[in-house]
Amino acid sequence: MMRKGMAAATLAFALMLPAFACPQAAFADEPAEGDNAVNVTQLPDSSFIYDTSITDLSTADTYYDKQTVQVTGEVVGDRITAGDGRHCWLQLASPSDSSTVSVYLTNESADKVDTYGAYGRKGTTLQVRGTFNLACPDHDGASDLHAQVVTVTEKGKATPDEFDINAFIPGMVTVMIGLAMMVVFYLLRERQR
Repeated sequence: MMRKGMAAATLAFALMLPAFACPQAAFADEPAEGDNAVNVTQLPDSSFIYDTSITDLSTADTYYDKQTVQVTGEVVGDRITAGDGRHCWLQLASPSDSSTVSVYLTNESADKVDTYGAYGRKGTTLQVRGTFNLACPDHDGASDLHAQVVTVTEKGKATPDEFDINAFIPGMVTVMIGLAMMVVFYLLRERQR
């Protein structure tokens, strides 16, 4: 009962406010003033998907086909020039598993890569936004990503293996035990003659 009374009082107070204190509602079909025009015929754009994983693209279904996606990964392998001389191919690897995606991009964008990932090197990490093709009609039906925006998020670096003598100790102990067993076996065999 008390709640109904409070609701009625709130409603009465709201009705008593002057018209200038309450903002007027705007509707999409009304003409807008200045730069705030609304295009009522504009269709929603569902073509951009933020931060898709490379793993999702490597196992993609038709949902991702012709969609604008954004992925982040390490550049691995080599740069392969395309037939037109203005574009090239790079492989982006997922940081979480061994999934890769082929990226078709301009030579200017590929020049941002300072290190290609391989054994002993961590490749440049790129964030690539572009159109994903499940079966690209321009590239013999290959699954690829046509890059539109390429950004370097982390530079590549050399990661040489450090020599650790402690890693050899178990192997050396095993070899010593094997040699000792060979000597014992040889001595036992000579006694039996």
